[in-house]
Amino acid sequence: MNTPASDPASRRRRWLVLAPALTIPLAASFFYFVLYPGTAFGNGFYKGVKVFLLLWPVVATLFLLREKMVDRSRQKRHLAGVLPGVGFGLLVVTLLFFLLEATPLGQVLDGNRDRIAGRIRDLGVAEHFLWFALFLSFFHAALEEFYWRWFVFGQARKLMRPSLACFVASAGFAAHHIVVLSQFFPIGWALVLGVCVGIGGAAWCWLLHRYNSIFGAWVSHMIIDLGLMWIGWEILKSAT
Repeated sequence: MNTPASDPASRRRRWLVLAPALTIPLAASFFYFVLYPGTAFGNGFYKGVKVFLLLWPVVATLFLLREKMVDRSRQKRHLAGVLPGVGFGLLVVTLLFFLLEATPLGQVLDGNRDRIAGRIRDLGVAEHFLWFALFLSFFHAALEEFYWRWFVFGQARKLMRPSLACFVASAGFAAHHIVVLSQFFPIGWALVLGVCVGIGGAAWCWLLHRYNSIFGAWVSHMIIDLGLMWIGWEILKSAT
């Protein structure tokens, strides 16, 4: 008897739910950040994509794949993943601030302050940036971990070996960030920073695979986003 992972019909269904999960965030990023930034349509599209990130894993898992949301076949080690998650998050934030001080990245950031501040204003969050930063760092980070690690990586590793699944999920995670970053930085730097995002995504995939929990990855993601939001706040205050 074929297992679910090797059954051709099951594999086709899994690919059918995984393909849009990998491509829709990338396609959507062009609409809300490149083609229609700062417009009601673009901002509405941005919010719609966030709803998709929340609902698609639920709909795909329960109704298309007909599987349970909670897999009890492996023990979940929520707390065990926190320490390495915190360590990775602090390491990345420390490295980021070092690079801003000691490498050309700081000059690139300074040269694009007005551009970055303009994009923040386009999103309509400049007047309540603190609340936006807290939402992005806590709730949006949790949403991305649920979507990219629990769902995308979780489904991909049922189709391929974990290392390849990690690459696929992290490439999808990085792709739409590259589009967003290209609106803040020259394309070369957007690609470099996008690869860094992919490396972070790979580390979070490892945390999920190692501890069978997104909790450590979420805490790590939250710490890094808080660091990025601090930089955004400083840029917003200093921009003309």
